[in-house]
Amino acid sequence: MSEPLPAPTVKWLLFSFRGRIGRKSFALGALMMVLIQFAIVAWLAGLGEGTGGDIQLSGGEAIMAFFVMIGFWIAMAWALLAMAAKRLHDLDLPGILAVLLIIPAISLLTFLALAFMPGSRNTNRHGPPPFARD
Repeated sequence: MSEPLPAPTVKWLLFSFRGRIGRKSFALGALMMVLIQFAIVAWLAGLGEGTGGDIQLSGGEAIMAFFVMIGFWIAMAWALLAMAAKRLHDLDLPGILAVLLIIPAISLLTFLALAFMPGSRNTNRHGPPPFARD
């Protein structure tokens, strides 16, 4: 590789498609995204004034909730694809296979494979092993 890899930061983990990450980093990143999504859904549920567990949003609140959720889901999909690509790089596979997470019939199996398959212990075409071998 001619260019040095970026420093491992949260921004790099969630938005860059370069480099490698291990199983723990992948699982923790996915868990972080799930927790953020729960927090956003809880916040949106707090906006509604419903009875009997129903959430009823007024017109403006419903539109805002729609755009917040769509924006978050787009960012979450990007982050998940970026983490999956780096995880695939750790397995010495092409990052484009991350699109398998978008296909509903095989997304769970793909996610579990990325979360549990051990990566390559040696430097490969995507860089050195992750900073903390996990």
